[in-house]
Amino acid sequence: MSALQVELPEGLRTEVLGLVARRGISESAWVEEAVREKLAADAELEYLEVRAARGNRGAFEQVLAKVPAADPLPGDVR
Repeated sequence: MSALQVELPEGLRTEVLGLVARRGISESAWVEEAVREKLAADAELEYLEVRAARGNRGAFEQVLAKVPAADPLPGDVR
């Protein structure tokens, strides 16, 4: 494992300290979890952007045109 020094604004550090105290974990464990979550979110966004780039509006419209028009069911209208 390697070390990484992270500087946080005092208000943010206070929030982190409160969270780790309530969860009973170390600051290091909390930061590790936060970094893993951010990496996963970035990977998911990249995946979705690649999928979106493959999209075809014309094909989408063709599929949508196959759906018959129908009134909304009771409770489906706000």
